[in-house]
Amino acid sequence: MSWPYATPGIPDEEFIRAEGVPMTKAEIRALALSKLRLIKGGTLVDVGCGTGTISVEAALIMGEGSKVYAIDKDPLAVEITKKNAAKFGVGDRLIVAEGDALELLPKLPRSNRYFLGGGGRELPMLFQTALELAGTGGVIVADVITLESLRLALDFLENAGVKYEIAQVYIARGRRLGGYTILSPLNPVYIITAYA
Repeated sequence: MSWPYATPGIPDEEFIRAEGVPMTKAEIRALALSKLRLIKGGTLVDVGCGTGTISVEAALIMGEGSKVYAIDKDPLAVEITKKNAAKFGVGDRLIVAEGDALELLPKLPRSNRYFLGGGGRELPMLFQTALELAGTGGVIVADVITLESLRLALDFLENAGVKYEIAQVYIARGRRLGGYTILSPLNPVYIITAYA
């Protein structure tokens, strides 16, 4: 399948999924990708790629000559990301690696765009590593859903003196119920954008 549009937001149901493998939802994905300020022919590193939705859409947006490096410690997530890359025709520019992100990041080619999808207690170290690798002009975007992860990220960024922005995003999707349309909320997400 090819996504014929120039804008992000591939419907969630178009992606191959697996039980227990996280996915950044379409609306959050579109916002996160816009915050990354991707460049045609550029490079992105996606840490904690899950189903690979960010990686796939970034590869489509950046087009030919781009490279996306997707990392996940879960072998099933790596497998699903590879399948989604093939499904959307970006397997030639999306490289998927299984392992610990903090060990793999320094071994990858340099990038000035990083997406951190999760990270838990390692989030401050992931931010630090990504900021160091990105260099001047780099952009690091993280999506977090827990208050603990948010606190860890903000404490690190404040203490490091890093310029950043934060947005809290609530999405509710309409669904039919007994002849009416009601809105069902998704989990709120914090999108943190840090500038190297």
